[in-house]
Amino acid sequence: MELSSIYSKTQKGHDEVTTRAHRLPFRVRAMLIMVDGHHTGHQLLELSSSAADGRQQLAALLDGGFIQAQVAADAGHEGMRRALPDEDISLARSYAIRTLKELLGSRAAALIAAIEQVETPDELRQHVSKLRAALSTAPDQEKAKHFLETLAMVLD
Repeated sequence: MELSSIYSKTQKGHDEVTTRAHRLPFRVRAMLIMVDGHHTGHQLLELSSSAADGRQQLAALLDGGFIQAQVAADAGHEGMRRALPDEDISLARSYAIRTLKELLGSRAAALIAAIEQVETPDELRQHVSKLRAALSTAPDQEKAKHFLETLAMVLD
């Protein structure tokens, strides 16, 4: 697996996001949803709870034919399988926190503190309306919209 490559979903990956036919574990599915054809493996690992977990998730997606490497990218650009518990939301939580920091900076401190405490997808879902309200003031509305859509897919 080349982490400097940009990864995109295969048709099987798109089908899995839509149908859940392969019943991927929660965190592996969350990683699949994050794969968008714009991020390198390194960038995707930054979104995971740990580099080791992220590598396992990407490897599982590659081995399963859900994603593919697109193009080699500069490694410095900004940017073995195991069963994972369905209710572990550390990837979604990390993604939410990282994106809130990017979009709102210090204005997101209270919301980030609340999200750091969630332990289940249902608890994170309870914060979505607060996220929408806070992100309505974000300078980059397109990125805010993309974040909310991605989070909704992860929590679906």
